[in-house]
Amino acid sequence: MNQVVITKWKNTKFLLIYEDDKLAECHPIIEDTSLRIGNIYIGRVEKVVKNIQSAFIRLDQDHVGYLPLNDKPALILNRTLPKGLPSIAENDLILVQVEQESQKMKQARVTGNINLTGEYVSLDLMKGIVGVSKKIKNTDRIEQLKKLLSDSNLGLENEELQRFGCIFRTACEEAENQDIISEYLTLSNKMNTIVKKATYERKTGCIMEGKKEYLAILEEYGISRIDEVKTDISEIYEELKNVYSNIRFYDSQEYPLCKMFSVETEIGKLLNKKVWLKSGGFLVIEPTEAMVVIDVNSGKSIGKKKKETHIFETNLEAAKEIVRQLRLRNLSGIIMVDFINMEDAEHQRQIVSCIEQGLRKDKIPGYFVEITKLGVYELTRKKVRKPIHEILR
Repeated sequence: MNQVVITKWKNTKFLLIYEDDKLAECHPIIEDTSLRIGNIYIGRVEKVVKNIQSAFIRLDQDHVGYLPLNDKPALILNRTLPKGLPSIAENDLILVQVEQESQKMKQARVTGNINLTGEYVSLDLMKGIVGVSKKIKNTDRIEQLKKLLSDSNLGLENEELQRFGCIFRTACEEAENQDIISEYLTLSNKMNTIVKKATYERKTGCIMEGKKEYLAILEEYGISRIDEVKTDISEIYEELKNVYSNIRFYDSQEYPLCKMFSVETEIGKLLNKKVWLKSGGFLVIEPTEAMVVIDVNSGKSIGKKKKETHIFETNLEAAKEIVRQLRLRNLSGIIMVDFINMEDAEHQRQIVSCIEQGLRKDKIPGYFVEITKLGVYELTRKKVRKPIHEILR
């Protein structure tokens, strides 16, 4: 059972996701943020820095974002891009969308490929590109989805159909075709409106705000995966009750949800660098400026006869907990894990397999890179939102 709890503790709202009664994700909800993920801006190119292959974009009076030069497409609004011109130029007006929050000293990252996401489909400006979630394994259903946009039920001209790229999300596997088509048409009309508005607007600034953070998180996770949403915050309940049938309002002043679900205890654990394992071992998690460093410790001495087996079992338990902690703490970027040394190559392979399986459950892309020459396991996870320790401290 997957359950979402939205509650408040110490004047901060939290969205908690539980999978089989175990906390899987913890999101502090930031209310006062003008540079929300999903915001769409007309921005002006202030500077192009070729040695880092990025451009700095003035979004409004207060904010600047950075755009990788290999990010395509970027809709240039003030001129037609001549053939042979490799990239945008200073003072160009372009349409961009915030895709990553600012991280410490780095500006927010923006993309020129505007994206609108619903429960079933995700649209962008990659014309004619149609994709299907890798989590859908039914080959017949994959072929049905790929042909769905050519169905006459869409009622659109072929030229209009090819204007936007479309990714069919995991929820499409069990969804009715008509529901998918209906959502596609809604998002397609919305994308058309955004492009037309940008074409005629000539000043920088936000032309469409992204969804509220808790709405975006719910959609990213997948509404169809959630069995129940529970909240004791009346305004959130009022906003969600007409959208989600599985939401329940919890009304108890004496015993609020933050106490029922031990939010204070859970937050304390997430801010502690040490994580204990059932085997008696423990992790030490140290976020640094450059990367996240995780050390695995056995926590107790063991005899020589069962040493290798014990080390493998401790490392296996640690690998499962590490990928869980990455989601819980929203740790990202370069992640280096120093497991207890193992001599058996098969044990090493099983640890890697365990890490990869765990990363696939995460909606934020993460990958195992390699075992370095020093025996350190290198992972990476995409940066989207700030880690929980930065937000709460």
